[in-house]
Amino acid sequence: MKYITGKLIDAAIHERASDIHMEPKDLFTAIRFRIDGDLKEFTKLKKSTAVMALTRLKVLAGMDIAERRRPQDGAFAAVFGARKFTLRLATTSTNYGESMVIRLIEPQLKPKTLYELGMDKEQAETMLLLSGKTQGLIIIAGPTGSGKTTTIYSFLSNIDCRRRSLISVEDPIEFRIANANQQQVNEKAGVTFDALLKSSVRQDPDILFLGEIRDKASAQIALDFSSTGHLTVSAIHTSNAATAVFRMERLGISRAQIADTALAILSQRLIKRLCPACKIMKPADEDALEVFSRFNLPAPRQTAHPAGCLGCKNTGYAGREAVYEVIVMTPEVSEMIRSGASVSQIRETLKNKHITLIAASSLSKVAEGTISFRCAYEKVIAEELGAAPAAMEEDAAPGGVYVGSDKDGVELKKIKAGAGARKRILVADDDPDILALAKKVFEDEGYEVTAVKDGIEAVMRLSSGKFDLVLSDIDMPNLDGLRLLEILNQKNIKVDVVFFTARDKDDLEARGLALGALDYIRKPVRKEILLLRVKNILTRKQ
Repeated sequence: MKYITGKLIDAAIHERASDIHMEPKDLFTAIRFRIDGDLKEFTKLKKSTAVMALTRLKVLAGMDIAERRRPQDGAFAAVFGARKFTLRLATTSTNYGESMVIRLIEPQLKPKTLYELGMDKEQAETMLLLSGKTQGLIIIAGPTGSGKTTTIYSFLSNIDCRRRSLISVEDPIEFRIANANQQQVNEKAGVTFDALLKSSVRQDPDILFLGEIRDKASAQIALDFSSTGHLTVSAIHTSNAATAVFRMERLGISRAQIADTALAILSQRLIKRLCPACKIMKPADEDALEVFSRFNLPAPRQTAHPAGCLGCKNTGYAGREAVYEVIVMTPEVSEMIRSGASVSQIRETLKNKHITLIAASSLSKVAEGTISFRCAYEKVIAEELGAAPAAMEEDAAPGGVYVGSDKDGVELKKIKAGAGARKRILVADDDPDILALAKKVFEDEGYEVTAVKDGIEAVMRLSSGKFDLVLSDIDMPNLDGLRLLEILNQKNIKVDVVFFTARDKDDLEARGLALGALDYIRKPVRKEILLLRVKNILTRKQ
């Protein structure tokens, strides 16, 4: 087992993977690597071999090998060649057995500058000025996996910790900051997030870094600390900088407190960077020209597309590029927040002030040839527009759905829906077996089914076509089911959503239902029961 686990991790490092997924299926265990944000199958193991490998990893991480039902977290350090890694493990129970995700972290890696991460010159200079402030709150916003932690560490590396005291509360510590006092949550030892927060304010720090604003208590401490002569930096899970205000409001913080305390809110996304050795240039197509026009930006004559070579393992991509928006709390922005302005009003005002918002940032990198238009559209622009560009819609009949794409996903083909007699169901799940099975089961009952592998693709389909029901998994790459429903609510896309998931957690069910989901169905479920529950929902709509 030592040989197998070692080879597995070696391979992941060689492939530049950020995560290893060990996912049990009916007859085997799939091993998938997350490379440049996408999951790719690496190999398959016999279930017995995978169980032994997983057990060995749990031993190394100090986890309970006898417990296979409850989720567990653990970590251990390892050296591979000349590189030192921290492997962070998380397990959960599925209907086919225990699965594991391993995050590969190089804690001693020197942080990149903000400019190297993807900020433009003006944004990087703004953040450098903010690092010299002595009080106030700086919030870094974005969904899970958008690179918030990397940006925070890069920002904190600009602070002279020999002259100023920086204390952190993290779960877990991912990178080391020279001369900083970094504290790690350890629930097993009774060192909780709340306990560390309370003790931190008594350690005479100049700067407090909270790994995440996760509830009302952490949000209130961040505000209290930043309003008493200290600089506070933290992350929050939201789609853009403006919606971070409303997320804080939902946690019980008043707009007046936010307006008076916050220095700046930064939002970001990660987009696959085109391989510089093999990318090819083509004349900008109508889709790209339309989007540049809608954002009042000069369109490039050519855009870059992936090709594939030995250097990028024939993927066309090499690493990821961050795109940002940095909103400084000027008196005008603070007053809009205090007066209850909507997200769209705030963003429109910022756009009129020529502040580089995240969509414009992504399009500038499209114009530079750093990223492809299709990747920028899927990761950022679709959410900003809330609908497909006109160039993508011009041949679409009502109820039409776009299917298929070329390698870069630019050319979209369309299948016209029927006259409306058949109910249309969108199934979103990253498990190809579930997608194939669901498609067959529902089509056999006379439904029209569209299957997509993640939340981003679901948003695009729902923006360009009408569906009667969305059946969505919770855990999906790029955009999970809960975040998908949040975006649909923000964009006012009216469609019934049902969660179909193996996640057997009351808090997730409560969150899903609170967001407006009609049902929460746990896998596995009998086919006839699933069909009856879906039929009852669709019948009520008639």
